[in-house]
Amino acid sequence: MSPDPAPETGTATGTGPGPDPKRRVSTDVLVIGAGPTGLMAGAWCAKLGIQSLVVDGKAGPTRESRALALQARSLEVYRQLGLEGEVLARATPATGVSPGYGHRTLGTLPLDRVGRGLTPFPGITVFEQSANEELLADHLARQHRPVAWGTSFRAFAETEAGNRSSNRPSAGRPVTVDLESPGGPVRVTARYVVAADGASSAVRSALDVAFEGATHRFEFYVLDAHGVTGTEPGITVRISREHFMLAFPMGRDGRGGARARLLGILRAEDRTGPRPEAGAGPSTRPAADAHDETRARESLAGEFGVRYAGTDWYSTYRVHHRVAAAFRSGSVFLAGDAAHIHSPVGAQGMNTGLQDAQNLVTKIADVLAGRAPEDSLDRYEAERRPVALTLVRTTDAVFGAVTSASAGARLLRSLVFPAVAPLALRLVPRSPAGGRLFGYLSQIRIHYWMPGTETEQSGGRRRRRGRVLGRRLPWVPEAGDPGVDNHEALTAAVWQVHAYGPAAVGPARQLAERHRDKARTGGAGTATTAAGTPAAGGAGPASGVGSGPPVFTFRAAPEARLPDGTAVLVRPDGFVAELVSPR
Repeated sequence: MSPDPAPETGTATGTGPGPDPKRRVSTDVLVIGAGPTGLMAGAWCAKLGIQSLVVDGKAGPTRESRALALQARSLEVYRQLGLEGEVLARATPATGVSPGYGHRTLGTLPLDRVGRGLTPFPGITVFEQSANEELLADHLARQHRPVAWGTSFRAFAETEAGNRSSNRPSAGRPVTVDLESPGGPVRVTARYVVAADGASSAVRSALDVAFEGATHRFEFYVLDAHGVTGTEPGITVRISREHFMLAFPMGRDGRGGARARLLGILRAEDRTGPRPEAGAGPSTRPAADAHDETRARESLAGEFGVRYAGTDWYSTYRVHHRVAAAFRSGSVFLAGDAAHIHSPVGAQGMNTGLQDAQNLVTKIADVLAGRAPEDSLDRYEAERRPVALTLVRTTDAVFGAVTSASAGARLLRSLVFPAVAPLALRLVPRSPAGGRLFGYLSQIRIHYWMPGTETEQSGGRRRRRGRVLGRRLPWVPEAGDPGVDNHEALTAAVWQVHAYGPAAVGPARQLAERHRDKARTGGAGTATTAAGTPAAGGAGPASGVGSGPPVFTFRAAPEARLPDGTAVLVRPDGFVAELVSPR
């Protein structure tokens, strides 16, 4: 959002040409970095009526990108913004994953089938990083909140006492940041700063927050190819004794052929020239890249039978597995790649950043509106850092298994995997394991410990995670009409209570009464709705709720663990904060 012109100071209000370097600018939220995470943070600020400013040192959205796929949970987040239609219209669906060994496909896991009934978006949606950035930047422009391109972070400004507030900005106190814009320096004072400035985050460095982890010794190549043959219609995963390959469909190439994003490993014997530095972006060594691209082409054809007519883009990069030691430093928060990076195995990284943004901004909105105290923002790190740690741990393990040069790993890849995979691909879709696997891949199984309702430890033993409490609200389509569902109510992005079945109406009213404070709008609630807002598809609100959060009634859904008599308190981000079970 750009600041409003003023004689001495500017306030980010959604009008104007961009930050004026001759003035100071004030805003509620300063977002540094306009990749998918930062732009999603800006979009949620717009959704919730929060004054914000999004800046990035680039001239505009990324043209080439490594991140490629959206999982179901991210599409649900887009739906809350009303943007899922635009995404789906421009994206390429991938309804299945086809593992293979060498030139052989061993079967297909039908993601659309195993995910059916769990989300309105089963499968994986191929929608690359650059497309996400373009869509979200255009959305912000339509909201009169254009990104301030060409504007980069310089430093945290010195306070009036002469101390530079770089290492430990104080919680609850505004942060003053010096930026460099096309017209010169500009100083911004913000209640909160969201640092979404990537793996080489300047903000994280200024805060002196450690980026813990390691850099893998191998490099990835990534290329966008046209005229591709030898891959399956969905996502193709192939391994061999020495190599592995991922292929994501990207539609047709205009010549009648297939386009695909192809990724794999360049081992030491596959490449020449110096390695890119750790943390470096796409390589800029044209001669070496041309040779490496030839080696990648030879590997794809020889190892996996995958060929292509030509490339639209080629790059190499190092693979990291790192998580920031802290996601919060006073009023500054790290999100996306600034907080965590890992291998592209599983297509999880961009999705995790998009959900970081939603989680954080909804919490900031609660604090600004008086619905929650300042220290509730500690929940951002408490919820999202464990997700990042788990993700890094699992992707590191998978990446290690497919790249290890040990004799055992080679034996596993060359003998065990080809023998076991066909049987597993037949059994998994028919068993509960299929839905569970899809839940992990799609990120709809993420769990947060909810304060005041459950604890992580009980009597020295870890408690069992709730199946509904602390998770994203289970999806419940109306009987006979999957186009009408309970997630439509979530597009209001407010605290709300749901009653499942007639026996839940009374408990739901009581639950709403206990949480009357969640209906406060304060100064950041311009996008909230009043109690009694009609739910989607004719599911109406229960009456007599007073000034508490709105109550919506839906059919009982025992198949989604919401039997008759179940009432839930749902956060603006769609997670269940409190559960009242049937008596």
